[in-house]
Amino acid sequence: MKKTLFCESLGCPKNRVDSEIIIAQFLENGWEMTEKPEKASLIILNTCSFINDAREESVSRFFDLHAALANGAKIAMTGCLPQLYPNIERELREADFIIGIDDIPRFRELVESNWLVGYKGKIGEPSFLYSSEMSRSSTLSPFTAYLKIADGCNNFCSFCSIPYIRGRYRERGIDDIVTEAKALVAGGIREIVLIAQDTTQYGTKHDSSLAVLLKKINEIEGNFRFRTMYLYPSGIDDDLLKLIRDLDKMYNYLEIPIQHISDRVLKSMNRHYTGRDIYNLIERINRIFGDNYLLRTTLLSSFPTETKADHEELKSFISHDFFDYGGVFKYSKEEVSASGKLRAVPAKTAKERFDEVNALLHESLERRLNRFVGSECEMLYEGIDGELRVPTGRCWNQAPEIDGITIVTNADDKNFGTLRKCRITSREGTDFIADFIK
Repeated sequence: MKKTLFCESLGCPKNRVDSEIIIAQFLENGWEMTEKPEKASLIILNTCSFINDAREESVSRFFDLHAALANGAKIAMTGCLPQLYPNIERELREADFIIGIDDIPRFRELVESNWLVGYKGKIGEPSFLYSSEMSRSSTLSPFTAYLKIADGCNNFCSFCSIPYIRGRYRERGIDDIVTEAKALVAGGIREIVLIAQDTTQYGTKHDSSLAVLLKKINEIEGNFRFRTMYLYPSGIDDDLLKLIRDLDKMYNYLEIPIQHISDRVLKSMNRHYTGRDIYNLIERINRIFGDNYLLRTTLLSSFPTETKADHEELKSFISHDFFDYGGVFKYSKEEVSASGKLRAVPAKTAKERFDEVNALLHESLERRLNRFVGSECEMLYEGIDGELRVPTGRCWNQAPEIDGITIVTNADDKNFGTLRKCRITSREGTDFIADFIK
């Protein structure tokens, strides 16, 4: 059978990076990629298990892909689902290979050497963290790349299973990260997105800080831009905000998951800040950036200890229109987390609260995004959108995959992968319509 590979990555960008490392191992050893699972001799599914919906999607997608297997083909499962359920092979006997995070560096070797008999590795708490010496095969864009600076988490928010899935916090050294960033820029990447479970924690293992890393990235030669995601609220001080504002290659893009505004709920969540801290942080952001910033957040509705009063407080907070982009999750009971032992909000009430918060946030984002219409800004011109069949890109205030796109109405060339000045003329939902400034 021809050595062809189909790989699908579910969940967050951090999973995508792992998939790119896995794919590169196969491509460097004579395999070819296919976009059709039925044409693959090996299917790899990199799973997500952050919440129950993600787990159900992972299992459902596994069986979809299993049904597409060609005669003699094999299927492998990896990622967060087997990390959460180390004995998952008892339930998913259809999987030929179940490979944990710590086995990512020898993924291809394990598959090829066990092709006939399969491999179900022993899965424990992961410690793996990739380095710049490992090859990656881009799956996002020829011009944009995620750069994972750390993995795991020590925050142990009471609703979150991440520390039990991805392990304890661990980070790469600055020199290794900068080496990879330089290679990405040399390879044509025009936007680097720094990611981790909590980027503000960076440096705690190397007697350094996120600020030092950002300065080093900014010093790299080349025509590129970068942003950082997943900023934990209590890890953001004025010096960090001013640095983000002043670095010429860094976008003023702030993704700050706050989860809630009620002090009582935040304490139950084991979040290390109060509602007043959030209001003060937003005030400081406004003071330091003026109107020249983008603020994205994540909210969690119907946490077990949330009362009607807490819910109303969250709704009131949303009505202030602080955020440009954001998302709402309905609480998902995670048995391994501390809150899994608490009595959940009744399902009907939880749905009603989620629907209310989600609708209010969407309305708020619509109002807030209007402030960019008429403005001039820089955008990364990415090419012809595969579905819309129109020239598109992303302005500085649009992160890949999670925010909208910008549709260009006067594109006159195919010079994709360039940073261009444009004027935003209108908006359709979370997408912008813009003209290049000649």
